[in-house]
Amino acid sequence: VILNQTIFYPTSGGQAHDLGTINGNKVVDVLKIGSVIVHVLKDKPLLKPSNEVLCKIDKDRRVQLAQHHTATHIINAAAKKVLGKHVNQAGAKKDVDKAHLDITHYQSLNDDELQAIETEANKIVKQNLPVHSYFLTRDEAESRFGMAIYQGGAVPGKMLRIIEIPGIDVEACGGTHVKNTKEVGVIKIIKSSKIQDGIVRLTFTAGHASEIEEKKEKGLIIE
Repeated sequence: VILNQTIFYPTSGGQAHDLGTINGNKVVDVLKIGSVIVHVLKDKPLLKPSNEVLCKIDKDRRVQLAQHHTATHIINAAAKKVLGKHVNQAGAKKDVDKAHLDITHYQSLNDDELQAIETEANKIVKQNLPVHSYFLTRDEAESRFGMAIYQGGAVPGKMLRIIEIPGIDVEACGGTHVKNTKEVGVIKIIKSSKIQDGIVRLTFTAGHASEIEEKKEKGLIIE
């Protein structure tokens, strides 16, 4: 199904897609093909062009994905502070159960460095900082913030959506985010691994996913 407008976020920028329903029919996938967002439904829809539809997204899933996406920006900033200004995002994936951030760094991280990044990230969370979202022309964004806004690669288009955590991080990003750093909840870095020369992957959880991870670590049964 293709709609003239949608509340569903498609798989994009390393973030998993929303789930939910369209007229009660389960949405199982959302993907972007060119400039068009396509909704894949579980059952064949009884719809005709110009029909109005009722869209509902899985709110808990959306919140968790937003927590993981904002946490990605926060961890990137924390890693830059702990390890040095050479750190940049080389890639990322945000899913519901966990997420990972690939950063540029010349060697594997030790336990002390991981703990320092996690501590710094949670300090940012606790600062209760606003997460601003706004649009700028590419020229204005680059003039104001420099090329560092392109974390994880260049972003297409003449207008850029900017996600700014004042004094912490500014990036061109089209993903879903929380409104305040405190909404991210506790950030837990589960592990790190060197995936290639000069690239280190940080696997982490935030929000409710961190609560589940903590219960797993304590050996509690999760329903």
